[in-house]
Amino acid sequence: MTYLQVILSRNDDHASGSELRDAANYSNLSSFSSVIRFFLKKSDGASSKGDLSATVLHLKRESIAELLRVIGETNPRILLFESVTLLEAVEAVRLAYPDLRIILDFHNVESRLYRDMRLARWPAPLRPLGAALLRRRTEKALEADRRVVEHATAVWVCSEEDRRLVHAFGVDRPVFVVPNPIPDWCLSASDGNAGNGGDVLFVGQLRYGPNKLAVRELATRIMPRLQRMRPDAGLHVCGRNPSRKMQRLLAGTGAKLTANPRDLAPIYAAAGVAAIPLRQGGGTRLKVLEALAVGCPVVATAKAVEGLGLVPGRHYLAAETPEDFAEMLARVLADAGLAADLREAGRTFVLSNYGDGVRCETVRQAVVAMREV
Repeated sequence: MTYLQVILSRNDDHASGSELRDAANYSNLSSFSSVIRFFLKKSDGASSKGDLSATVLHLKRESIAELLRVIGETNPRILLFESVTLLEAVEAVRLAYPDLRIILDFHNVESRLYRDMRLARWPAPLRPLGAALLRRRTEKALEADRRVVEHATAVWVCSEEDRRLVHAFGVDRPVFVVPNPIPDWCLSASDGNAGNGGDVLFVGQLRYGPNKLAVRELATRIMPRLQRMRPDAGLHVCGRNPSRKMQRLLAGTGAKLTANPRDLAPIYAAAGVAAIPLRQGGGTRLKVLEALAVGCPVVATAKAVEGLGLVPGRHYLAAETPEDFAEMLARVLADAGLAADLREAGRTFVLSNYGDGVRCETVRQAVVAMREV
């Protein structure tokens, strides 16, 4: 029995959240079946299709043609497409192989993510106006999500919330929750030594819109309030591809920046707490799983922990406003007992519910269930 995993080819040696999920899916499928990976290539030119959503990539025709040839030669039992962005290839495969079983893995519900990220650029009082001006583009994104589900035999999502959103498309397809993985390095580093330092830490892809907004809020609104209570508190921002604008912002506020880190273990070891003031985004946040898995206490918004099943006050501390964040961060930094309790409860919960063995069994059950479709 052969499965074919279809992924976007990337020219970057840093692992993104999408790449970590792709790799985990491949590893888990390989534990009980033969898996072939096929890498699609993005077109360098503009799309010739004027109706493509901004959430859909224009792919090279030769790459799609090669995928169709590989399918014909290998005769896979199931195709797994990684992300809605590959809609062009999904439609080409469905046209050529109408009976082939296709799983579509929603890394994010792209239509909601697209809307939320663009509305976040508008001041809160003007967001109703922004929503009206964005309506046509958000409708295209929703149409792309719906189209890809129509071509799928089954859908995978990261959380129960994303399952609800996919069901709301009105397309009758089975939807399975396959959680995001814990990065492998966390499992070898999860000895409970992280979170014993003094930094307030933020880790993320620094070109990603929600992360940029979170960093700005941390540097300009949260840390000044925290430092009035804890003058020794410092912000450490760590991640890929920070813009020059972000570098200037962090330098101007006295924050430390580590760009494109190769090893996160010592960075977490130097942290006292991870602050995650995310207000947009989809799926589930790998940065939350990562921090908790290595034993770093977390202060986060409800959006940041959405879909993870965490209990505020037990696994993490909840905060929504800058004032809330400053107060909760100060509590963790001042109370070693509280930090230890959060560290142990969060790490135990994440390793028990998101460890590789649990995820592998979830993938196996989702595949077995397709026999009933």
